[in-house]
Amino acid sequence: MVIENIILLIGIALSLGFVIGKITHHLRLTAIVGYIVVGIILGPTTHLVELGYYEINIIVSFTLGLIAFIIGGSFTIDFLKRLGKPSIAITIIQSLATFLIITLGVFLFTHNWNIGLLLGSIGVATAPAGTIAALHDCKARRGTLSKMTTAIVGLDDGVAIIIFVIAIAIVKALLGGSLSISSTIVKPLVEIFGAIALGIVIGAILAYSAKKSRGRESILIISLAGILMCIGFAEIFNLSSILACMFLGATFINLVPSIGGTSFEIIEGILPPIYIIFFIVAGLELRPDLLIKMSMVGIIYIGCRLIGKMSGAFIGSKWVRAEPVVQKYLGLALLSQAGVAVGLACMVAGELSSYGKEGAYLGAMAITIIAATTVVFEIIGPIGVRYAVNRAGETERE
Repeated sequence: MVIENIILLIGIALSLGFVIGKITHHLRLTAIVGYIVVGIILGPTTHLVELGYYEINIIVSFTLGLIAFIIGGSFTIDFLKRLGKPSIAITIIQSLATFLIITLGVFLFTHNWNIGLLLGSIGVATAPAGTIAALHDCKARRGTLSKMTTAIVGLDDGVAIIIFVIAIAIVKALLGGSLSISSTIVKPLVEIFGAIALGIVIGAILAYSAKKSRGRESILIISLAGILMCIGFAEIFNLSSILACMFLGATFINLVPSIGGTSFEIIEGILPPIYIIFFIVAGLELRPDLLIKMSMVGIIYIGCRLIGKMSGAFIGSKWVRAEPVVQKYLGLALLSQAGVAVGLACMVAGELSSYGKEGAYLGAMAITIIAATTVVFEIIGPIGVRYAVNRAGETERE
């Protein structure tokens, strides 16, 4: 039996997501694990819910647009000045190291550059919410390691989005059988800089409109309108909607800091139910048969991501001559994987839907492996944070 009443479906999904999310939270697991489990129960297990590409694309695009908008909102000029060059350098080095190690590791096992590039680019993303929550949970003091971790997880997803846009453009070129300069260099650059320009233009318009408005309701309507237009225009012009929304948020917060701050607060307030639906959709799209087939790829992905994050953070910290505790333990604090990674995996299916069976396979593979490994990393991640801050001596002691 398939539930066709969309209103009933949303109600059931939110109720189950809330209850099972609370259960997993009490089990010291993130609620995200619970949401994915609900999706698996409703979809692959019982087949109660079957969503078409159109519905999935709307949910994924809208949720990622909101997430990217909030990520962009953290990139204020003051924030970037406070970070300084060391934090930015470490972020870039560990992101590139993670991308290269996962890409090469997966390629050596599968002999498939498409799978390697996709998993490599997605694996760069770190979960800021899970990392910060773990720091709060173990009552970490504002020491050098804790400050550096907080700064880097704020930048990490932005770098991941840029790497993903480049990687998926290359994958499209490989699937299309075209390896010309135009397809491998010009098109990715157009997609990146076009998305940046779109986000800046709509962000400027949004800031001007917000100045003329009063009240939280008006700010909410204007903000959502800006995000939806950014996503819509990006899809029309074949640009990266997530990159455009990130620069939309960055432009908005820097042009009107006080109004922008209110906007981000309001958007974050409406995210929880949207987040639940988003992760349930990821669970719906998980393919148990493919998970069994790709189990070794998943294990290699986990191992390469662990090596990439820890070695990249060590090399980056050594490069900028950070304090010894940062060099030793920063990588352990950057292992969480959640919203952005799952969202990018879901985007693969949409981006490659026009590339036949191979495109559909890559989309299903990305969602299955990333959703499954997210469960692992959301267990490993908080443990890594606690161990790192304990070893660094930055935990409050009775």
